[in-house]
Amino acid sequence: MNFLEPIKRPFRLLPSPVQAGILVLSAVFLLGLSDNLVLLISDQSSIWQFHAIRSLMTAFIILVFAKSIGHDLKPKRPLFVLLRSLFLSCAILSYFGALSFLSVAEAGAGLFSSPIFVLIFSVIIFGIRVGFFRILAVMIGSVGVYILLQPDLSHFNLLQILPILSGMFYAMAALSTRQFCRDESVLSLTLAFLSIIGIVGAVMASILWFFPELANTSPDMTYFLTGWEPVGLSFLFWIAIQAILSVVALAMLAKAYQLEEASFLAVYEYGFLIFAAFWGWVLWSTVLGVSQIMGIFLIMVAGIIIIIRTARSTA
Repeated sequence: MNFLEPIKRPFRLLPSPVQAGILVLSAVFLLGLSDNLVLLISDQSSIWQFHAIRSLMTAFIILVFAKSIGHDLKPKRPLFVLLRSLFLSCAILSYFGALSFLSVAEAGAGLFSSPIFVLIFSVIIFGIRVGFFRILAVMIGSVGVYILLQPDLSHFNLLQILPILSGMFYAMAALSTRQFCRDESVLSLTLAFLSIIGIVGAVMASILWFFPELANTSPDMTYFLTGWEPVGLSFLFWIAIQAILSVVALAMLAKAYQLEEASFLAVYEYGFLIFAAFWGWVLWSTVLGVSQIMGIFLIMVAGIIIIIRTARSTA
């Protein structure tokens, strides 16, 4: 008998919305832990090498799993899957880049500002009309982003806008998924994304390895301007742990979205910000200040309003 069967049996008796909600919250709980573990090895590698190795490990797990269940990973619309993967890669690279100077909760808030950008792009590109509440949500979210990041306009640095870029590119990936990749399997989309971000990481790490003098141009950008570096077993171990946690979380999210509507579950994903702050406190004794908490709260409120109002308008 499957060792998980004693857990699965009572779980299946729950209503599907409850099952889906538990799965999403469990997934973001694991992702909050996984992303906080990055801080264990962030000083041992550049962002490019990190993603090249992490993506290789995660892709291998997905390939083995897909083969074991006989799942076809070939995309139905390769060009659109490629476009989505590029947008998502930019989002995740910006997000992990922001982790070099922000807590996971703060960087995650930037990533989760994506509903604001989804709404803005939907109006500009697709001509969707929005009402008072969604306009208000954009204003609330914008204030939240400003309070959270508190950019120093007198000494502007490209790093300051990384969290905002992560939300913007994540929104573009979400729109690409919704408009062009509805019929693609979750495993196919995930493998495509991992392949693209892994290739980008490997290429950039190789270029910077051949031209190490680029790292000396800006000491603040060492995390982005360093190529391949020797790594130890501890680095590989923690990346492997991250890869496993990510795959389990993605499987939970995939199952959840099979059980319930995306608009209903998207609200639960904001639990990531709470769990990220929790794990930051447990692992690193990171305590968010009042302004950070207020900024994250406003971004959550804005995102939830946009998700709920958009779901109602398309119902």
